[in-house]
Amino acid sequence: MTAIDRAQRPNILLLVLDTLRTDAVEPYGAPTGSSPALADLARRGLAVPNVRSAASWTLPAHISMFTGELARGLGLGQAPDRTPQSAAPVVRAQRDSFLPEILGRAGYATAGVSTNVWAGKQSGFDTGFDDFVELDSSRQNMLGGPRVRQRLKWDWEGTRARADDGAAVAEGVIMNWVRDLDSRPFFWFVNLVECHSPYMPPTPHHRASPLTRLRVADEAHRFLTFEAITRACLGNVSVPRAALERMRHMYAGSLRYVDGWIERILGALADAGVLDDTLVIACSDHGENFGEAGLMAHMLSVDDRLLRVPFIVSGPSSYKFSGMLRLTELPARLAAAVGLDEHPWRSGLPLGLPVAQWDHYSLTHERVAEATHEWQLTEAAVERLTSPLTCAVAHDFKLIRGADGNDEALYDLEADPLELSPITERAEMAARAGEKLVALRSAVHHPAAQLTAEAAPPSDTVPADEVADIERRMRLMGYM
Repeated sequence: MTAIDRAQRPNILLLVLDTLRTDAVEPYGAPTGSSPALADLARRGLAVPNVRSAASWTLPAHISMFTGELARGLGLGQAPDRTPQSAAPVVRAQRDSFLPEILGRAGYATAGVSTNVWAGKQSGFDTGFDDFVELDSSRQNMLGGPRVRQRLKWDWEGTRARADDGAAVAEGVIMNWVRDLDSRPFFWFVNLVECHSPYMPPTPHHRASPLTRLRVADEAHRFLTFEAITRACLGNVSVPRAALERMRHMYAGSLRYVDGWIERILGALADAGVLDDTLVIACSDHGENFGEAGLMAHMLSVDDRLLRVPFIVSGPSSYKFSGMLRLTELPARLAAAVGLDEHPWRSGLPLGLPVAQWDHYSLTHERVAEATHEWQLTEAAVERLTSPLTCAVAHDFKLIRGADGNDEALYDLEADPLELSPITERAEMAARAGEKLVALRSAVHHPAAQLTAEAAPPSDTVPADEVADIERRMRLMGYM
């Protein structure tokens, strides 16, 4: 391949729309009008059809996008104490293969803005950026909390529907970047959590009455906390059908809000005369569940509603992303698209198949015993709560491995898209999947898919007020 001169390299805009389901987006089958800006972006480029994430939640999914590696192979499975600070040392240790660092060395001006603490400064994702802005949204400043006064404030603001999850402030940050453009090519990373729970878009994007918005705010308190989501995924809590329908409706409104945001950002780049020279990527880090197969949000599962993500790309050399199957391929494909010949990334791991993980919570025996008693969990539910999952996909077949390497289940995704009918008999698995089963087993047992080390403890003591702020934001997003 002929090397592209540094001055001629295209700009890169990487938009990660956190928690966006594939089937919510127009190029992937959603109704016309669901996401017109994303549909237009796909018409000018391509919507890659079968891209899968390496994990079903933000931290391990992002590390795979930024390094081309699986989180476990880096010693970064579930954060040991489920805090961003515990992950930061491991993330920062990847500097020599970190996407913004490598692009910066190649002459790019690098900047990031994130509304998710798991893809922000506290978790180490500012590594390699010239400028990185981590936002605390207006909703997170105003809403949430267990006390009656805080609860009333939450319901009031939910009914008024004036707050968002950081997109408005992020837009201002990016508009400043546009005004300050210089002659260098830029790499801009954006993470927006508007599609993340609690699914409460601002007026007028929700298309819901004040009473409905009040119900949505109340149901977020009841069903979208960490405990409620976990119990629902374990079959211990049932979310009413009407509540699920309201969540889906508001989720669609959240996407409409994000889609309009994307239209304005791309318009600003066009007005600045740089859009045609910008490789624009809009994708998600993982999807979301709304009661399918009894699952909620993005916990305790590696189902395809969580792993299969939209991936839309437009601009110079966008064809380089055709046929992409894994988010772990992103760095290597970006390098090919911008003519960066010297880089540390491989084409994707392992064995050319999408591989993903879900790692169990770091719960003490005492906490497991408490949860078992409080929630009246069965032995199977306890095992699910405390066991890691690994999966690989080959065409229409998915193999999921539990904590025990011999604990396997095969799914035929074409015949069983909700993954309700596991095939566990070895003879039947071999008969159904044939040679694909051999490749699937090799992939889930690959060293890169194993948790080889625990993440290091935080290297610095975090001030108590910062810890409290992080915990507040994590609680709002259902992580605590």
